[in-house]
Amino acid sequence: MPPRSCPAAGGMSRPIEVPEYEVQAKVRVEPARTALVVVDMQNDFVREGGGLLVPDAAATVPAIRSMLELARAHEMRVVYSQDTHREGDPEWRIWPEHARAGSWGWEIVRELAPGPDDVVLRKLRYDAFYGTALDHLLRFWGVDTLVICGTVANICVHYTAASAALRWYDVVIPRDAVSALDPFDLESSLRQTAFLFAGRITTAAALICGSR
Repeated sequence: MPPRSCPAAGGMSRPIEVPEYEVQAKVRVEPARTALVVVDMQNDFVREGGGLLVPDAAATVPAIRSMLELARAHEMRVVYSQDTHREGDPEWRIWPEHARAGSWGWEIVRELAPGPDDVVLRKLRYDAFYGTALDHLLRFWGVDTLVICGTVANICVHYTAASAALRWYDVVIPRDAVSALDPFDLESSLRQTAFLFAGRITTAAALICGSR
């Protein structure tokens, strides 16, 4: 990616680049021990007119849909996080109003609608583990690997991946199935996941179900 300028000591600027990270050409997961976690693919983030539109989020829908089809075909667990806020939520002091419970913007986009066997967890903060039953469900199911996709890459996806890694889940992120408000944020988040959490970065098409 092109260099960016950032302030250095003394007010001078210098170009910076995100260090390279490995994008794995093939990642094999065992369906019975893996869950696909779809983070916040809601109208407010994905659709024109949404309260907090992520420019590239709509472009990730086909990749996420292909992984949903793969997961369901192999009886892999599928979990959605649904960002949920109500009047007076302090997060609206940080961001424009978004994901108001019960509104159009709060709904998961139609193309990625949860199936009857999927789990939808309403979350209050960036991390899909915080204040939800996610960890309990994963351990109950015997899951030790999470394929995490959705938006926003360096916010809700990143903090969910970090929280998973700190609980010793293996983390896989298909880079074409996540989006950010800025391309730099996407790349730096993926690099951090690979470097700090030993996460495997790949693509949706490179995901293979089968015994390891």
